[in-house]
Amino acid sequence: MKKNVLALSIAAMIGGLGFANIASADVVVGTGTGPSATDQGTIVNGVWVPDAATAGAAWRQTATNTRGLRVAEGGTGHSLVVPYFNAQNGNMTVLHVVNTDTVNGKAMKVRFRGALNSDDILDFQVFMSPGDVWTAAVSAGSDGVATLTTGDGTCTLPALAKGVPQAFVQDRLNPGMSAADKANNTREGYVEIFNMADIPADSATNSLYTAIKHVNGVAPCTASVLNATLVNHTTETSAAGAGFNTPTTGLYGDWYIINVAQTTTFSGGATAITALTPAGVAGRGNFVHFPQNANANGSPINFSADPLFRTDSKDAAGVTVSGAKIAAANYDLPDLSTPYTVLAGLSATPALRPLAQATNLTNAIKVTSITNQYANDASISAKTDWVFSMPTRRYNVAANYAATSNGAFSTAASDYRLFSDLAAVGFGDEMFTAANTTALATNGAICVNADAQTFYDREETTKTSGAVFSPGTVSATRFCGETSVLSFADSGVSVLGGAVARQNVSGVYTNGWAVLSTNNSGKGLPILGSSFIKLSNPSATAGTSGTYGITWDHRFTR
Repeated sequence: MKKNVLALSIAAMIGGLGFANIASADVVVGTGTGPSATDQGTIVNGVWVPDAATAGAAWRQTATNTRGLRVAEGGTGHSLVVPYFNAQNGNMTVLHVVNTDTVNGKAMKVRFRGALNSDDILDFQVFMSPGDVWTAAVSAGSDGVATLTTGDGTCTLPALAKGVPQAFVQDRLNPGMSAADKANNTREGYVEIFNMADIPADSATNSLYTAIKHVNGVAPCTASVLNATLVNHTTETSAAGAGFNTPTTGLYGDWYIINVAQTTTFSGGATAITALTPAGVAGRGNFVHFPQNANANGSPINFSADPLFRTDSKDAAGVTVSGAKIAAANYDLPDLSTPYTVLAGLSATPALRPLAQATNLTNAIKVTSITNQYANDASISAKTDWVFSMPTRRYNVAANYAATSNGAFSTAASDYRLFSDLAAVGFGDEMFTAANTTALATNGAICVNADAQTFYDREETTKTSGAVFSPGTVSATRFCGETSVLSFADSGVSVLGGAVARQNVSGVYTNGWAVLSTNNSGKGLPILGSSFIKLSNPSATAGTSGTYGITWDHRFTR
């Protein structure tokens, strides 16, 4: 009988820990040789129990063998990050996720995070069959709150009915915001997608595989089987008996932002992150499945580096805060900091493992400079937005909306910015600290500055000063918000209509290119993103669309 194990899908793109032969609730290290067609056993209370003739190593999950993480440009990965989604000003963002593995299904976690401070605004699980594609679209509902709609038949938990909008959730946003501001904060952000576990093909014995496998183009999505995944698996046998195996690579994603009224489309590929073996090839991560339910998780400090979930976070004064600021539920996990790989020599202390994972992922993404083009040529009505996305910042610094000063909410309170003590792992490469971050009183966005910037025109003229960033009068590029928009010489509705974490830069050349230094004392910053340029053809005839969108990925030094 074949057995399968649920894969540690959390941060398929991270690398993080060294706890071989140790299993804790919902994070299980594979130690076996994987399923065998000749293995025999029985199912007892939902768990596969091998018979005496079955080799011990054969019925365990396939061994976890990854130790590092790498951005897989143009390739597939264990995890994906969509740097930006937008449902502002008539925009719709469409997502496509492809499982290129034609043998194994994938149990994926999908999480939408807000642009301001990376608050969770919608998360669920997707069960893809081999060779499957999952699609969905984000748009604004009639009340201004973003919604997710799919016409896809791929199985999800909870179930997403075809054509029925699912509203984004506002519970984790700043409770002091107005209803309009909360709605606005659901319409921009980024997306985390990670493979929690493989689902091996064994239609004879694996009810989970049978439930998700398309037959004549239709996935059964058997509710009783999917609901049976709402349990904690703490051993390899339990996970394998439920139809899971450790996660492998094979995911890639695409996105596009379309505005029908403005006849404009922008598009790009999701950033893929691959977990690597010591030989530098894609391998298997840890099993990291958590039930998609609201039950309290008893030990989130062992599974997440999020400062709001942990009991050892520090405030801006370096003082350890008392207790977690958010009581984590099972659906909060996994996240990109959940231990996904084996890292030799890491402390056996469970609470340090997510910190190591977060550090490893951040180091895989970090850059020391950002370069791209901009255009504001009036003759073609050109406008430019740059997007900066920092998908791992949440695992270093987070906004505590319960912070007060003199009894009132205040971003100036020492405990508004809470920091995970990443240095406790011994790496000493924290990229966000009390010294290099600030918080805006206007909307609570946490900010970090670029070191310097240089603007060029198209004729070799350069400018290192004189540009003005607004709001305010700062002369340096600020990354305010987890996913922020920089508009070039445009104080009105910008290319993307960004309205959550946006700043404008004026005093630059009409057309050209620019480079931002993000050296950050040699540590870099974890930034993804693109340049979005919109232009019009003034010679377009009546009834002919003459509006165009151009997307250029940022160029980085790593």
